[in-house]
Amino acid sequence: MTQTQAMTQAQACAAGRGGAQDLTAGGEIVLTPPRDLNSELRHRTWSVYTQGGLSWGNLDAKRSYRQSAAAGGGVDFTIRPWVRVGAEYIWSRYRREQRLSALDTKAMPVKAYGNYMMNLHNAKLGVGLNLMEIWPERRAQWLNIWAGTGAGYTFGRGNEYGIHFSNTLTQGGKTTPLTGGASISNDDAITITGNVRTTNRHERFNAFYIPASLHVEADLCRSLTVGLKGEMDWLLNRGDIAPKGYAFALVTLRYNLVPSRARVQRAYYEGEISALGGRLDALRLEADRSRARADEAEEALRLAETQNADLQGLLSDCEECRARAEAVASAAPASHYVQFDHNSSHVGGAEADRLRAFARSVRGERLALVAEASTPGGEDYNVRLSERRLRRVVEILVGEGLPAGDLRPATAIGARNGKPSAEGRRVTITVVKE
Repeated sequence: MTQTQAMTQAQACAAGRGGAQDLTAGGEIVLTPPRDLNSELRHRTWSVYTQGGLSWGNLDAKRSYRQSAAAGGGVDFTIRPWVRVGAEYIWSRYRREQRLSALDTKAMPVKAYGNYMMNLHNAKLGVGLNLMEIWPERRAQWLNIWAGTGAGYTFGRGNEYGIHFSNTLTQGGKTTPLTGGASISNDDAITITGNVRTTNRHERFNAFYIPASLHVEADLCRSLTVGLKGEMDWLLNRGDIAPKGYAFALVTLRYNLVPSRARVQRAYYEGEISALGGRLDALRLEADRSRARADEAEEALRLAETQNADLQGLLSDCEECRARAEAVASAAPASHYVQFDHNSSHVGGAEADRLRAFARSVRGERLALVAEASTPGGEDYNVRLSERRLRRVVEILVGEGLPAGDLRPATAIGARNGKPSAEGRRVTITVVKE
């Protein structure tokens, strides 16, 4: 494992304990201090909350009876800073009273008074959208406005207390309700009976409802959030005593299940210290390697200096040898030879260029020429072949400005030296020293 990989793993472990982190193009995790931004506090986080306040029911009752205390709580999961889902419960209790000032005499018994007591249990699943995330770069990250909706179910329980009046008419042995349309005859005995009846019966209703809410929240710290919430609920499939809908005004207190700022900062600085420690170890390792490379370079320099000294000595010896060779060469007569192909007196282009260069270098000197032929062939033929080679070389030397009188002696000896190879197919030119 390389040092960089170890540093990256240490940073990742520190980031796993809490704290914001960014991934660089090189694959390393870089920790950043906590900033209380929505991207940190509301990214895949849970929260629980409690709420309390007032509710208003759309009831057929006195205005004072339409208000009720409400309390409840819920849990939310914030997927991203702009959206969250959750479940919620609200309890409220209503009183509904009916006082009839005019009685219906056409029906018996007649209800004269009614009083209802209802306990409502509302449970819903909802989704909320953060309207403030329209401006993601806003400074007031602590303020958020959530608009929500969803689907809910109401469990209604209660009882009805009522007072009913009843009048009956007994005539001819038959008893019937006495209503406004009854006719009374004087032919027989008539008995009119009036009574008052009270009832107390239990009622229940369950219904789906559609909620709509607006929730303004402000962060007190990373973990605590307070808010004001308004909600309207519309009931579906209402019962006889169910309200048409509810309205809620609630105060909420939310606890966000996120690390505290101190914990995040501790994780951040632990990650920074771990990263710095890893970096320090890497620098120490690099320093050790640099020192090792410096020692190797110093040793190589010493070896090079030794080798240079040895080479200098060899160079001095070579210079002395070359001087001696030049002295010997200057003492010995200069010579040159022209090479010919088998059974040929033609001077090739390369040989002609070498001969002309030699002629220019010895201009003013007297030259001795010896022409040869190799042993294959007859004696007379080889002599004639060496003479032709000699004449061709003399022509080139004269053409380069050497006087013919300086080309003496010039001898064609054929195969007299008995050389069977290429060494016998030459014209040898030697500078004659006076």
